[in-house]
Amino acid sequence: MADCGLGKGSQIKGEAMRKILKVFCLFPILVAFMIYRRRNSTFLTTSRLLAMVPGEIGVWLRFQWYKRTLAACGNNLYVDWMAVFKTPKTRVGSNVFIGTFCWIGWANIGDEVMLGGHITILSGRHHHLFEDTTIPMTQQPGSLAEVKIGSDVWVGNGAIIMADVSTGTVIGAGAVVNKTFPPYSIIAGVPAKVIGCRKEHRTEA
Repeated sequence: MADCGLGKGSQIKGEAMRKILKVFCLFPILVAFMIYRRRNSTFLTTSRLLAMVPGEIGVWLRFQWYKRTLAACGNNLYVDWMAVFKTPKTRVGSNVFIGTFCWIGWANIGDEVMLGGHITILSGRHHHLFEDTTIPMTQQPGSLAEVKIGSDVWVGNGAIIMADVSTGTVIGAGAVVNKTFPPYSIIAGVPAKVIGCRKEHRTEA
């Protein structure tokens, strides 16, 4: 039985309502951006607040915020609930998925990257020095460094990354990456080590 176009009409109305809602929600992002640019608010404060917004609206709001504030941000960045970029110096490519509860420091992330949940990308390996035993470690200096994540990388849940990750790498859940491995490596463990190579799994046409 024909629906006389009622179904199509409802779909159009639904899409129109979503567009109106997004325009309405964009206003606080623009206000937050203006406050941030005037240095009356920190990047991290706003990022943490937006991380708590659930659902599709939260994903959209976070994308709008990061594409205006990160050093570079490609298309189709998906930042899930409670995931946070710590610094505006970070650069992100296109088609990047950031899972729940990820904490990302100073990084340069390529295209087509998938990060599972609860992943930490540190700003290098030397946040705190500890060689001098005459003073507490909290009082010793450290240094931050950009960590580069190549394109076409998949990182499993709970991994900790403190070194560059080559193009095409697969990182197992819970791995601790403290050095760089060849492209297309499959790595896992604490500390991470090579357990395979993606090119070995390719089949000839």
